[in-house]
Amino acid sequence: MAKTSVSNETDGMLCLWVEPWGTDHWMRPGEEFTVATRTAPEDSPFHVVVHRQGVTVWVNSAHDAEVFDKNGTPAPCGHQRPAEAEF
Repeated sequence: MAKTSVSNETDGMLCLWVEPWGTDHWMRPGEEFTVATRTAPEDSPFHVVVHRQGVTVWVNSAHDAEVFDKNGTPAPCGHQRPAEAEF
């Protein structure tokens, strides 16, 4: 299993997008999430992009991906999504 971590070191909420599925997972300041997929790490399974809307982790394998918080608890699509999120 391959994993990559994303931390929110800003003062506000930050959206972690996981593509190609378009799932959104919102992190509070100081939070860290891990994106995991079932592929070998040497296969370069991730591509990380930082942009104005947050951070996108592209999963370059044909497998699904899961997002977990720092405690290993699943963070499903829409996790902590603010009511004012516009999309």
